[in-house]
Amino acid sequence: MNSWLFLSLFTAHLVGDFYCQNDKLCHQKETCKIKSPFLYVHSLVICILSWLTVPQTGFIIYALAIAVSHWLIDLLKLYFRENLSVFIFDQLLHIAVIFAVSVIYNATDLLPLQKIDSMFSFSISIPLLIAGALFCCKPANILIKKVLQKYQLGEGASCRNMRNAGALIGSLERLLTLIFVLIGQYGAIGFVVAAKSILRFKDSDTDRTEYVLVGTLLSFGIAIAVGLIMEKVKMQ
Repeated sequence: MNSWLFLSLFTAHLVGDFYCQNDKLCHQKETCKIKSPFLYVHSLVICILSWLTVPQTGFIIYALAIAVSHWLIDLLKLYFRENLSVFIFDQLLHIAVIFAVSVIYNATDLLPLQKIDSMFSFSISIPLLIAGALFCCKPANILIKKVLQKYQLGEGASCRNMRNAGALIGSLERLLTLIFVLIGQYGAIGFVVAAKSILRFKDSDTDRTEYVLVGTLLSFGIAIAVGLIMEKVKMQ
């Protein structure tokens, strides 16, 4: 498998599936299903982004295949109740398609992300770092939200009022944690966890305390796991 091809398509998927749509557009897809115009626009965006990361003439048919499979997977998902299991299965199917294309397609030239990487001489691949950072923001926020919903945590009004701020804080702490893991400063992670715990020490709202505690543990766990995976990945 061409790891650069997989990283390129995975990055395109992250941008297209998480950063090029919002809650309003997702709700429109859920309401209109196959009649939703955005369902088709979204697949077209995935196609364009996939080709931009692999701008080779021979890849056009594969970019179209990725878009069609993305449309089909998203359409099937609309007929199931959105929950953690459906979210994870949906993403695994998308990644499986990307993996299959990375195995089948033979990239003849250097990909744009490879060219970017060759411009720097850091110990960690810059494109890989970008992909990790993208995952640690919005996709991780959605994953944590689904886990909390599954276990019915944070249903109170006090928790609903802090979700937007919590998502921003979570993204920032995961980015910091990711950086600390990559530079080997695990003690700094403990400092951030301790600082956040002190800020919440006097909070007497049990529901909110459980919500923050579980969310924090998931947040740091995801960031540490992503950092460790990035350390082990060898781009070739």
